[in-house]
Amino acid sequence: PDSTGVVYGSFRVTNVSSDGCTVTGPGNVVTASLGAAEATRIGTARHAAGDAAAGLPDPSLETASLALAPGAAYEVQFAWVPSETCPTTGGTTGGGSGGPSPDPSPTADTTAAGGTSAGGGEAGPTTQLITEDGPAEGSVSVTYTPEGGSGSATATVSNACVGTVYWTGLLADSGSGA
Repeated sequence: PDSTGVVYGSFRVTNVSSDGCTVTGPGNVVTASLGAAEATRIGTARHAAGDAAAGLPDPSLETASLALAPGAAYEVQFAWVPSETCPTTGGTTGGGSGGPSPDPSPTADTTAAGGTSAGGGEAGPTTQLITEDGPAEGSVSVTYTPEGGSGSATATVSNACVGTVYWTGLLADSGSGA
């Protein structure tokens, strides 16, 4: 991520056929939430001059269609712009209130009748020690599908819970000769 938490990435699409082809549109970008990421608070938007994804190329560099010779490629770039950090975990877990019990009482012997105690004790409280304070694990998958729907590619942005994916249209690849 950059200093403001924005994560940049790109999808490079190569014509692997022996024939040339024409790409007639930018395709589509969709997101999916993973872990603590909130699906209803993750958006997508085409990149525009002056938006929050300042590190993406100027939209004037995009092209509406592109002829690709065999082996030539184009790019679609994206930026994850968080609007909030992932929620903090920790605190009470397992249903406890964190406060004292209203009526403390001594605990009974935990050895089962007719059984033996094999030394090792109880494992009850350990479940409360599993989580540590810190951000919850959340990520957002970003999937690009070229115009026409043939094939797709996915990138995953870690430590992402709430925000917007901005994406460009077709960008001629510098090695494509276009």
